Amino acid sequence: MSEEKKIYFRYDDGTIIAENAETPPPHFQWDTRVEKWRALALHYPIAVEQLRESGVQYRTTVPKYRTIKPTLKLDFDLHDYQREGLQAWIDADCLGTVILPTGAGKTLLALKAIEHVGRSTLIVVPTIDLLNQWYDLLTNAFDLEIGILGGGYHELQEITVATYDSAYRYSNEYGNRFGFLIFDEVHHLPSPSYSHIPELSIASRRLGLTATYERADRMEGKLRQLIGGVVYRKSIDELKGEYLSEYETVRLYVELTEAEREEYTRERAIYLGFLRERNIQLFGGGWSKFVRLSTREKGARRAMLALNRSKTVALEAEAKLELLESLLKQHRKDRVLIFTGSNRFAYRISTRHLLPAITHQTKTKERKRILERFNAGEYPAIVTSKVLNEGINVPEANIGIILAGSGSTREYTQRLGRILRKREGKYAILYEVVTKDTLEKAVSQRRRRKPVATDA
Repeated sequence: MSEEKKIYFRYDDGTIIAENAETPPPHFQWDTRVEKWRALALHYPIAVEQLRESGVQYRTTVPKYRTIKPTLKLDFDLHDYQREGLQAWIDADCLGTVILPTGAGKTLLALKAIEHVGRSTLIVVPTIDLLNQWYDLLTNAFDLEIGILGGGYHELQEITVATYDSAYRYSNEYGNRFGFLIFDEVHHLPSPSYSHIPELSIASRRLGLTATYERADRMEGKLRQLIGGVVYRKSIDELKGEYLSEYETVRLYVELTEAEREEYTRERAIYLGFLRERNIQLFGGGWSKFVRLSTREKGARRAMLALNRSKTVALEAEAKLELLESLLKQHRKDRVLIFTGSNRFAYRISTRHLLPAITHQTKTKERKRILERFNAGEYPAIVTSKVLNEGINVPEANIGIILAGSGSTREYTQRLGRILRKREGKYAILYEVVTKDTLEKAVSQRRRRKPVATDA
């Protein structure tokens, strides 16, 4: 067959164009604008595989990634469960997600996967802190220049680490540049924007890593078509003792003061009274209706403010601060992480107990200094809102205190995971402080539910 008659594939802005095709390859559709067959780059490996199996000749200028030999410099052995997870992923044609608890060594598994695949690799992470951690690890692990995309850098190499935001921004430009994609904290991927990263990529090898796969919006099912299904899963309880620290969770209750109870009851009555008056049920679209009304009706706005105020009274009760003082004295020789639900409460605790606080407002260098001094034992405790839920390395932490948070099982699991990294003689305790006879009891019950295992 002459070159002119062969099907010809070329990359075009995150999509693949097939020329000279009498019938379309799988997933290709006719684009009337250019009168050619076109598909998302995601479908390129399937298309060429089918053509090979059918004996159809084709030519392509699509792939721009390279075969590499990333020999590991680091000397480490995988634990049994890490080897099992890696092999399960390899057996699934190097597609899918491995779910392991925080501190269980997902990144070490990923290093072995990079070595196994031997193709230009893009690692995608959600935060600048994780970007820096991965960059340091990759630099120490491989005798190769490591690229970095994000945090003010735009340097591509055969192994590159990028933030989700930067990878999304350049997904149409670099979608044929990498043959292997790794998504750390892969539960972020199903969002409408981030999902473009795998959709506009031709990579046939894809690995997802997370400790918390399930999403509140149930969109984790989208991951199967983007990177493959769940290939391996281990829970905290399956690994505690031998691979993670032994731990216990303790729920403690506090009472509202008389003044707080009066305010809580009054504000809840205003909120619930409005819902009854307007016959609004907070399911099946009822919450969205309430939010819309609060933007244009005075009564609805007052009800929304009442809801928020009642939450603040319950979640930031004065008795929590008194109990915290007792817990800090009890664990004065331990390393303590204090979790709140808002920056305001974090700063209030920081001021009252003279503890360093880390929020999204904390500058990168200050945050780094705080974490270093915490791990070194100079700071016995850190208070934070939500920014330490994922993407930090605090191996010395052994006590967690949840003073406030959401009903998310992911957030609860992430906070527990922060204190479970194995250390000789370590025993971890996660305290959960709940205000009696308030909405916080239901919030606590929701976040402690075990997620339903799914192979989405």
